[in-house]
Amino acid sequence: MPTVDEHIKEKLKKLPREDVQEFLAVKEELDKRQTENLAETFVPNKKAEEFIRQVGMNEVFINMFVAANGVGKSCALVNILNAICFGAPKHDLNRSRWKKEWGGPPKSFFDYPLFNDFPYLKKGRIISDPTTIKEKIVPELKKWFPSNRYEVKYDTRKEGKLYESKWVTDTGFEFDLMTTEQDAKEFESTDIGFMLFDEPIPKAIYKACIARGRRGMIVIWGFTPLSYSAWIKDDIYDKRDGVMIDYINADVWDNCDDVEGSRGILKRDHINRMISQYDENEREARIKGKFGHLLGLVHKGFEPKIHVIDPFDINKEDYVVGMALDTHPRVPDALSWMAIDSKGRKFIIAELWFKGTDAELKAEILKMEVGMRIIDRLIDPSGFNEDDRTTEVSFGERLKKQKLFFRAGSKKLHECIRRTDNAFKYEYRDGQMITAPELYIFRTCPRHIKELLGYVWDEYKGKTADEKTAKGQPKDKDDHFVENIHRLLIEEFKYHPIIRRKKNTKFNKYAHI
Repeated sequence: MPTVDEHIKEKLKKLPREDVQEFLAVKEELDKRQTENLAETFVPNKKAEEFIRQVGMNEVFINMFVAANGVGKSCALVNILNAICFGAPKHDLNRSRWKKEWGGPPKSFFDYPLFNDFPYLKKGRIISDPTTIKEKIVPELKKWFPSNRYEVKYDTRKEGKLYESKWVTDTGFEFDLMTTEQDAKEFESTDIGFMLFDEPIPKAIYKACIARGRRGMIVIWGFTPLSYSAWIKDDIYDKRDGVMIDYINADVWDNCDDVEGSRGILKRDHINRMISQYDENEREARIKGKFGHLLGLVHKGFEPKIHVIDPFDINKEDYVVGMALDTHPRVPDALSWMAIDSKGRKFIIAELWFKGTDAELKAEILKMEVGMRIIDRLIDPSGFNEDDRTTEVSFGERLKKQKLFFRAGSKKLHECIRRTDNAFKYEYRDGQMITAPELYIFRTCPRHIKELLGYVWDEYKGKTADEKTAKGQPKDKDDHFVENIHRLLIEEFKYHPIIRRKKNTKFNKYAHI
């Protein structure tokens, strides 16, 4: 009886020459994969190496690689997953490129506790948007995973298209691939030992996934912080403590091949061509890896390192103070106080986020204003709206009864925005402040700072977005204190000294203004 190989040879003799050549090429590639582990040739750039070490030390729960486009996040994530599933790959100590360009290779980029002895459940999950799953994650998995050591199952949930949704390795690890378009409830099914997020994900899905780690888990997250990532910065990134949360930042030049020591692979000319086509509002995120909820930022000139300062005493002699109130029926009232000095400098000195009765509001205002010389009070123009269907007077009229007298602030939104941009302008060069800004914000006013950092233009979304003219309006969300700043600045309040009248002999007292 002929052997299997002899049987195949007999079959090949009957095939056309072109088919035989194609078969032999495929067989050669498969045989190569049987004996080679491509992950052993993986050379991360310096930033990716830092991230691999952070993950491998297993000292942090949520590990984030916050990086620009082109830094190699997905490739690093897949190689980390390969090391989790198959152990730390060893590197060839004798490669000439190492000796010539980098001095000498390590035993392994993955010789860390997590990869040498994985301590959690051997069950995990990869989550990303459908396009990234199909066009990036799956090809990277097939490229770096040893082809003879895993099996896959397919899913047709997305528009009838097949994608490899479940992977099982011969080392007992298994993980599934899920997309951000799936319902959050689908992520609440089973306990998990490792979670890989590629690109920003919705908050509801994140929470559902984190709840799967009750038996111990590590979170590995690589993304370029484009739009829809505001919650990530507020809830995770800004709470970095090096224990629960830590991250590595990288810009596109960290993967450039002519930056000494970077071990990058991208050509400088190619990078320059690529970034020249980026939209202006996306450049910070795509080039530097800065958070993309700032895409379309309205007040781009606001720089916390420059404009946010430590508080100091505000006295009646040297400062006058304007006050603004933004009212809304569904959220607390937002109140801001701005001091002006004799040089025309403005300082946001206090804030109040309050919900209560009119009398309680008055008491809080008077408490905040101790030691201040108030020269005017502004309110959102809607504060004087009256409901024709009821006998209830406007909020502004109700405040009059509390002896708090407000007038309607400006409705000229775009003029207010331009005025605020001018107030933030400054010139800082060679370590020196050439032209100082007009407006500063006390560090004790966190709501003002947070709103300015998240105040963005509203844009159309979806397939027809490119066909529409920009809305030209900021998003009507979390803008209460920003609008107070607008209204205070547009009024052009000026400092004036306290005027003391001469002694009145008739009444034998001083009169003050």
